Amino acid sequence: MERSIQLQERARVVLIDDSSFVLEGLQVVLSKSRRILVTGTARTEQEAVTLVRTCQPDVVVLDVRVGPTSGITLCRVIRESYPNTAVLFFTSDDDRHTLKSAILAGAQGYMLKGASEEAIVKGIEIVAVGQAIMDQRLTPQLLAWVREGKRTAPRERVEDCSSADRRILSLIAVGKSNKRDRT
Repeated sequence: MERSIQLQERARVVLIDDSSFVLEGLQVVLSKSRRILVTGTARTEQEAVTLVRTCQPDVVVLDVRVGPTSGITLCRVIRESYPNTAVLFFTSDDDRHTLKSAILAGAQGYMLKGASEEAIVKGIEIVAVGQAIMDQRLTPQLLAWVREGKRTAPRERVEDCSSADRRILSLIAVGKSNKRDRT
């Protein structure tokens, strides 16, 4: 679903990271953009939940770890409670399993710390309008995840089949091979 915010409007953004250095740096970078308004920052899970509830931002920029808390879990909570709020991970964690967990938790974006100022601003703008973005340096991890999933795709279980399919499978199991054999 396309988000309601237009590029000419300012995207309301909440920043969540346990590092005050990162938060201050992001604020400086984002203050240069006419399309982004930082409505608050949080360093803990409790602060984050309260801030998101209060500010109802268009975008949450979140690290994978917020102190002892999992940013992945926090992402899931935000997306379940505020489905119109986009989540963009901004992290140094380039592990493909973490990337997979972030995507499955509902993140619309995943950028690595060290991205250029321009890339950070563009990433927020992209997720603010309902699109997705991923740091290009993560393409090999994403491809590995997709390839791994293809090799280990779950097989359909008998319980997932229709009753007609189960009846046919039971006939095959007892050696029946065609319509004539079913009688």
